[in-house]
Amino acid sequence: MSEPTGTFLAESTPVPHEWLRTVLQLLPVGVVIVDTAGRLLAANAAAGELWGQAALAGMRLERFGTFEAYWPGTGRRLRGEEWAVARTLKSRQTVSNEEVDIVGRDGARRTILNSAAPLYSTGGQLVGAVNINVDITERKATERAEFFVSEASRLLAESLDWETTLKAVARLATLEWADYCMVDVLGHDGELHRLALSAKDPRKQALLDQTLGYPPRTGSDTPLAQAFARGKPMLVADITPQWLDDVARSPEHRRLLETLAPRSSMLLPLAVGRRRFGIINLVSASPARRYTRRDLGYATEFARRAALAVESARLYREAREALRERDASAAMLEAFFAASPVGMGFVNQDLRYVRLNKVVAENNGIPLEKHLGLTPRELMGEAGGPIEDLLREVLESQEAVVDDPVEYVAGPEPRTFLATYFPVRSGKELLGVGGVVREITEQRRMEDHLRFLTDATTQLAMSLDWRTTVSNVAELVVAQLADYCLVDMLAEDGEHLERVEHRARSDELQAKLEKSMPFAPPPGSRTILRRVLETGRSELVGEVDEAAMRAFAVNDAHRSALEALGPRSVMIVPLRARGRTLGLVSAATCSPTRRFTMRDLSQLEDLAWRAALAVDNARLYRQAEQAVAARDEFVAVATHELRTPLSALHLQLSSLQRTMDKLPPGESERLGQGLAGALRQADRLTRLVAHLFDVARLGTGQMALELGAVELSSLVHALVARMEEALATAGCVAVVHADAPVVALADRPRVEQVLMNLLTNAMKYAPGLPVELHVEREGDMAVIAVRDWGPGIPPEARERIFERFARNTGEHARASLGLGLYISRQLARAHGGDLLVEAPLEGGPGSRFVLRLPRWKKPPGTAPD
Repeated sequence: MSEPTGTFLAESTPVPHEWLRTVLQLLPVGVVIVDTAGRLLAANAAAGELWGQAALAGMRLERFGTFEAYWPGTGRRLRGEEWAVARTLKSRQTVSNEEVDIVGRDGARRTILNSAAPLYSTGGQLVGAVNINVDITERKATERAEFFVSEASRLLAESLDWETTLKAVARLATLEWADYCMVDVLGHDGELHRLALSAKDPRKQALLDQTLGYPPRTGSDTPLAQAFARGKPMLVADITPQWLDDVARSPEHRRLLETLAPRSSMLLPLAVGRRRFGIINLVSASPARRYTRRDLGYATEFARRAALAVESARLYREAREALRERDASAAMLEAFFAASPVGMGFVNQDLRYVRLNKVVAENNGIPLEKHLGLTPRELMGEAGGPIEDLLREVLESQEAVVDDPVEYVAGPEPRTFLATYFPVRSGKELLGVGGVVREITEQRRMEDHLRFLTDATTQLAMSLDWRTTVSNVAELVVAQLADYCLVDMLAEDGEHLERVEHRARSDELQAKLEKSMPFAPPPGSRTILRRVLETGRSELVGEVDEAAMRAFAVNDAHRSALEALGPRSVMIVPLRARGRTLGLVSAATCSPTRRFTMRDLSQLEDLAWRAALAVDNARLYRQAEQAVAARDEFVAVATHELRTPLSALHLQLSSLQRTMDKLPPGESERLGQGLAGALRQADRLTRLVAHLFDVARLGTGQMALELGAVELSSLVHALVARMEEALATAGCVAVVHADAPVVALADRPRVEQVLMNLLTNAMKYAPGLPVELHVEREGDMAVIAVRDWGPGIPPEARERIFERFARNTGEHARASLGLGLYISRQLARAHGGDLLVEAPLEGGPGSRFVLRLPRWKKPPGTAPD
C-alpha cells in the first residue's frame, strides 16, 4: 500500500484514521479537518497543494485571518471569523459552496467553492469541523470569458452605432471580467482619444474618469502606444511600479494610477486588416485575480468582433447616408451609383437584388435590369452559390464580412475582387445586406509583376557566366509568362544570331522546340526577329495568323517546326544594354484562350533589360579578368627582366667599392659618399623589384612554398644577429623572448622575409626605441609576435595597412610601394596561417604584429625526441 497522501496528528484524535486516510486519498478536492479550536487534525494532498503544508500546520481560529482571501463581489478581504469553518464551529451550521478568491501557496491565485460542516462524536458532542475546498479557477475563468464574449457579440450585433456599442461593451466588461475598462479610439487628428471608461465599483468611477485626459500618445514608447502600433494583443500578468512609470504621462497621472491600484491588464488593439483604429484596456485590481493566456485568447476574440462591428458600423453609416440622399433626391443617388468606381449593391432579407450599380452588373457579365428580384444563385447558377451563402451568413449572424477575396473568371483571364458585406438596419429593423465590391486585379498583377522582377533580379545576379544568365532568363519566362521561350545571341561578328537557349513548359513541347534550334534568322532575312534586332524595338503579335507565320519562318522546314509548336500569341524583345543590342528573347503561348497583352510585353521588357545588363556585366567582368591577368603577367615579366640588370649593377658597385678601398685616403673619402649612396639606392631598387615580383607571382598563382620543419626560436635569434648593424644604425635594440624550441611547418626563407619586413617597419616608424620578439605555442599554431614602441596604429586602420599599395601618410609615405605588409600577410595565409596587428597586450604605446603558422607534426611512427 502506498504512503498516505494526507497529514495526520497524534493517534489520540477522535477521528477514525484508517477509513479517513482511504477516503482522503481518493478525493480530488482539498479537505481539511480541524478540532474545535481550529487546529489541524488532517488534510489531504489537494489541500496541501492549495494552501501549503506549513500554513495548514499552523492553523488556529485566531490565525484564520492570515489566510489571504477576498469576496468576489466586492473584492473585500475575508476576516478570520468570516471563514466558513470558523462560522461552522461557532454556529454548528453547515456552510455550502461559498465562492471565494484566494491567494494560496507561493502566491498562486485561485477561485474556490468553500464549504464547512460540523463533526460530532458518537455522544453528540462537537469535536471539530471539516472544510472542503473545490478549485473552480479554470471553470470561473472560462464562464466569465465565454459570458463576456457572448454578451459582447450580442451587443455588437444589436447596434450599428459604434460609439454607443463600445460604451456598452466597456460596461459589460466590468460586470464579469474586469475592474476597469478603458477604450481609446483613433481620431481624425491621428491621436488616440479616450471614448469610454467603466469601473466595476461605482465608488471608483469618479476616480477613473480623471484618466479621461490621459490617453496614450501615438508614436510614444509607452506600453499602450506600442501595443496599438504593433496591432497585437498584449498580456500584462503582473503590473509593477516600473510598468506604471512607463505608462504615466505626468506625475499627477502616476499618482492617479497608483490610487486605482491595478494588478493585471490586457491591451487589445482594435483593427480590421492593417487598419488600426483603437485599443481596449481591461484591468484587474483584485490581488487574487490575475489574467492568463486563456483570458487573453477570449479577449482577443472579443476585440476582433468589436473591430469588425465598428468597421461594419462605419460602412453602414456610409450606406445609410446614401439611402438618406436617395430619399432626398433619387436622381442624385442614381448618379452616385452610376459614377461609383466600385461595385455597390443591396439585397433584401430574401437575398434578392433590390439595388445595384452598373459596375456590379459588368463584373457579373449580366445586364443590370436582369439582377433585380433575383438571388445570386437564381441569377448566376452554381457560380452564385458561394455569394448567396455568404450573404445569408451575414444576414443571420448580423456581423459584417470585410474584404473577402473573390476570384471570378469571365473572358480569357481571371479577375480578383474584394467584397465587403454588412447588415443594413433602419432603426431596429433589419432590412437586408449591403455590399461593396472593388476589383483589385491590376493591383494583384502589379504585385505579381514586382515579385517576379524581384525574384528575377536575384536569380540573374547569382552568376557572372552569361550562358547561365541566359538559361535563367528562359527558365523565368516559362515559369511566369509563356509556354516556351527562345533566346538568340548576337555572334562576335555582330551580324549572325546564335540560338543559345530554348525552354518549354512540358517535355512534349520541349521535344518539338528542339527542332526549331537550327533556324536562327540569318542576316538579310526579312523576318520579325531580324526586324526587332535591327530596330531595337519590341514587337507583340497578339494573334498568330497566316501572315505572322510567314513573317516568323526562315524556310519551309522552319515553317513545319513552327506549325507543330502551334503558337497562338508571341512576344519578341531585344536584349539591350549600354546602347548595344546583344540578342533577342522570344516568348510564345500555345493556349487557346491565353493572349499576350501590352502588360505582358512590358513585363518581358523589364526582365530583358535586367538580363541584358547581367549578360553585359558578365562580358565586362570577363574582360576585366583578362586585363588583370595580362597586367599580372606583364608585371611578372617586367620584374623578372629588371632583376638581371640590377644584379649586374649591384656587382659593379660592389667591385667599385673594393677598388676604392685601395685608393689613397683623401681620394677614397671623396668618392665613398657617392658610391655609398648609389649602393643604398641599388639595394632599395632591388627590394622594390623583389616586392613587385612577389606581388606578380601572388596574382598569377605562381607563388610556390617549400615547406618543412623550421625551428622558429633559432631562426629569430639568427635573423636578429644578421640585422644587428641595421638595428644599431636605427638606434633600436632587439629583445628576443624565445627560450623553448617551437617548430613550424613553413618555408624558412619566406618566414625570414616576413620577419625582416616587420623589423624594417619597426626601425622605420619607431627609431631609437626597443623591439621585442616573442616565440610561443598556441594550440596547433606557432606564434611569432613583434612589438614596437612607436606611435601605434588606430583600430580603424589595422586592416587597411595590409592592402596592396597602402602607404603611411607621414614622412615615410614615399619610402616604399606599400607592398611589404600585403606580401607578408599573403605569405602567412599561403602557409595556412595569418598575420594581423593589435594593440600591445600589456598596454602602452606601439603595435603588436602577430604571425601565426601551423606547427610541424612528426610523421606517424617517428621515434620521440
